Amino acid sequence: MIYFGYGSNTSIEHMKARCPKAKPLGKFWLRSARLVFRGVADCIHAPGERIPGVLWKITPECEAILDRKEGILSGAYRKIILPLNGYPGEDQVMLYVMNSKGIFPPSADYLRILRRGYKDFGLPTRYLNNALAHAWDDKNPSHHERQRYMRTGRPRLAERVSPKGERPGVSNTGNLFDYKMESIKCDS
Repeated sequence: MIYFGYGSNTSIEHMKARCPKAKPLGKFWLRSARLVFRGVADCIHAPGERIPGVLWKITPECEAILDRKEGILSGAYRKIILPLNGYPGEDQVMLYVMNSKGIFPPSADYLRILRRGYKDFGLPTRYLNNALAHAWDDKNPSHHERQRYMRTGRPRLAERVSPKGERPGVSNTGNLFDYKMESIKCDS
């Protein structure tokens, strides 16, 4: 199975610890989606936008591990299967999206993992910076984000980074994956 990681699972080191059998296939763009923070990374439906991430070839064992880590049984996340173009023999990609709708900045340590992953694959960090700015502007944690924050020992939150020359647009904080999402192979 092909898995799209757009949060901490962009980090080679992080994925190696979680799923040693996972093989990175390279960077990838998910179209019609926007990165948001709900204490951790999530993606929402956003026509005309896109999220950079990493495609991984995972085993059924890896998928079971990721299901546990992402909280599928607890209802924290759900799996989305989308059509995949440009990978012979593979026509679907799986990703996890949160069921929560709250917005909350990530911890400084979590953001550091994401930045490492983005560096591992040469992904543009402006997407992280924009999502972080939106998280501070639209901060409205739900019960789920508050619980995670307390459960993790109330870590220091990542400081807002203002992207130079960029003004964040209106935030859409819903999870609207009922719409058809598109995936494209990243050509650079």
